[in-house]
Amino acid sequence: MVAAFLRDSMVRRIVTLAELQLLVPEFIFEELEKHLPELAERAGLDRAGSQKLIERLRQNFTIVPPELVDTKMGDALPLMAGIDARDAAYLAAALCVPCDGIWSDDPHLKRQSAVRCYNTGELIGALRKAGFRG
Repeated sequence: MVAAFLRDSMVRRIVTLAELQLLVPEFIFEELEKHLPELAERAGLDRAGSQKLIERLRQNFTIVPPELVDTKMGDALPLMAGIDARDAAYLAAALCVPCDGIWSDDPHLKRQSAVRCYNTGELIGALRKAGFRG
């Protein structure tokens, strides 16, 4: 999400152009808002431009409700123990809905084996194999 916000890149193109259903835990937008001043500065955006971009990005994500994520946190936390418990919510979100995997460039998420994790390069490869030409 942060990468899509910071620059017009392949990440943003995937988020906004691909025929994907991107699911995220609700808190991701809360985190983005929390760090918005610093991220906007890094992206070279003013407050209005930042808000407009957040709304554009938000339209491309489906929020997994917190109460649904909470139902799988008991499974996700042990799977993320010794990896990064702060990312257990992403795994829990993936566990509570049918999905093809987690998209993250954080290499530690690949250390869990419950849900396939794609980095951006792997996702681009899979999308191209499926016919995406973004």
